[in-house]
Parts: sequence; C-alpha cells; structure tokens
Amino acid sequence: MKLAVAIIHGIGNQQDAKDAEGQHAFAQGLIRGLRKRLDVEAADIVFQSLYWANVLDKRELAYLEKLEQEPVRWRWMRRMVTLFLGDASGYRKVSQAYDTTYEQVHQSVRNGLNALRAKVGPNTPLVVLAHSLGGHIISNYIWDQQKLNTTPSCPRDPFLAMETLACLVTFGCNIPLFTFAYDPVQPIRFPGHCLDERLARSARWLNVYAPADLLGYPLRPVQGYAGVVHEDRPMAVGPWFRRHTPLSHLEYWNDARFQDYLARHLRELLRACTGPSAEAESAQPGLPSTLGVQSSTA
Repeated sequence: MKLAVAIIHGIGNQQDAKDAEGQHAFAQGLIRGLRKRLDVEAADIVFQSLYWANVLDKRELAYLEKLEQEPVRWRWMRRMVTLFLGDASGYRKVSQAYDTTYEQVHQSVRNGLNALRAKVGPNTPLVVLAHSLGGHIISNYIWDQQKLNTTPSCPRDPFLAMETLACLVTFGCNIPLFTFAYDPVQPIRFPGHCLDERLARSARWLNVYAPADLLGYPLRPVQGYAGVVHEDRPMAVGPWFRRHTPLSHLEYWNDARFQDYLARHLRELLRACTGPSAEAESAQPGLPSTLGVQSSTA
C-alpha cells in the first residue's frame, strides 16, 4: 500500500458501531465518498477509524440519566452541552496520578494506529484526518511521540512513532482554544522526519473550517503555527439550511466539496509516493507496538 489514512472523530456522542471492514460509523460515509472520488487509486490506500469516545461517553450519559430526576429545563440543549463540552473538559492533562483520562484516550488512539500498522509497512506514509477535538487529541499524541524521538535518526518503527506523517487535515478544529494557557506556544514538528525527500516536499498540514462553525477556527494566526500549517481553508459545508449556522460543525463528514478537497490532496500524495522499492518495503507484515507515551501537552 502507498498510503495509510487514519480518521479521528471529535466531540459528541459517537456510536461504537463498526461495519464489516471494521470502520466505525462516524467515518464510514467519508471513506465511501473518498473511495468513489479516487476510483482505482483508492486501492493504494488503507483506511482506519480511530475511536476514543467510549472513554468519556459512559460517564456523561450516566450523569444525564440522573438528571432526569431533576427539575431542569432545556434538556435537549443540556444534553448537547454535556456531550460536547464534557469531552473537551474531560480530556485534559493534570498532575494528579489518579487522573488517567488523557492516557486512556491516547491508548484508544494507539489501538487504532496499531490496527492500521498491522495492514501496512513501517515506512508507509501516514495521513491523519482529524475532526474538532480530535485535532487537539492527535496533536497531543504526536507531541508525546515526538518527545520519545530524541534524535533525527529514524526509530525502529517510524510509522508508530508518527515519523512518516505526510499529511494532517484538521477540520472544525478548536486547537486555538487550548493554546491560551501557554506562552510561547509551540506546535508539533511537521512533517515526520522519516519521509523521503519527494514526500517531504509534498507534505501538508491543511486546516478547513466552516465560517459559521463556532467550534472551527483558523490555525495559522496562532503563535508558531504559520510555520507548520500550509493552509487555512474556509469552506461552507452541509445543506443550505445548515451551512450558514453553527450546526455546520457536524456537516464536514458528508459534504461533497470537502470530500473533493480531500481526494485531490490524497491523489497528490499518491503521485508523490516513490516507486517499486518503497511499495515493496511498505508490504512488510505489521509488528506490535512497543512504544509508550509520556504525558505532556501541546
């Protein structure tokens, strides 16, 4: 395979339901849309959904169930606030040893990446598509992995070390909201330093945000991010009755223009991939991860 594509979801109540291929429900429509647009070239891409919602959903839903006995109003809005903001507030790094939510979320991400790695070789270029809070989570995950990679030489398994990262697409991303506690702000190193020269030149961090999406923001205005983010692309997404409202935050997944945008960049990366030697190397069987994660924030 020439490319591996990992897709991570954001805030909200995500169902732990998979199709026959093992892809979670939140990613299925996007994967179908990309395969349709890429046509025969889709055969050179392996997709994998990264699911972490189960870490927090049970706690949030348990609280909402108890709330049924209380005289609160606007229940539907309280449910939305709890499921959306509960994810953002629950995923954090604090100093207490008993707080393991950060590590549990990252373990879920690692499980998905291990499943993807089992299908590709250690040098396969990696693309990550990250929605909403998923952009912040994958940024922290990459940051922690990069702390383990203390030298510019490639680690034993560069794929699992996130050093074959060739494209990061954040959409509906709220990373800026998590940077205000830091001065200076330091983004992750991008791209991975185990890409060949041709792929490194084609590597892109692309950020897409709907102008009406109150949870989606440009990244390049954040201190330090203009050096790693190639483009902030405003793009209205969803049907006409949602694309100009905050509900557009949930509309990226099945939007035709957004899928066209992704497919175009995936096709460019496929064409930048090296020839038969790289394909042979990428065909090696998967290996279990021995990498750990050190706690940090990005």
